Amino acid sequence: MDIKAAQSKNAGSEVNNMDMGKFYFLNNKFEEAVEMFNKVIETNPLNAEAYYNIGLIKESSNDIEEAKRMYQQALNINKDYAIAQEKLNNLMGIDKDE
Repeated sequence: MDIKAAQSKNAGSEVNNMDMGKFYFLNNKFEEAVEMFNKVIETNPLNAEAYYNIGLIKESSNDIEEAKRMYQQALNINKDYAIAQEKLNNLMGIDKDE
């Protein structure tokens, strides 16, 4: 398999894993969702949305420190990821109007 074919296959599995992660998340299957989002990160470590989605799951399960870490990682990848910044600020008790 040449490099372009491998990249195309990885892109397809990244999208499929992201979609499956969202499906599991919406159906309250959080462990399975995290597993899918971690597969996305394995395929593409620069996928900010995968980190953000894990942050949502960790926040919903009251694992606040891990949620903060995931939101921060999403922001490290994409500094303009406004919703991740808002979530992180909320968890840190920062009001954007202060």
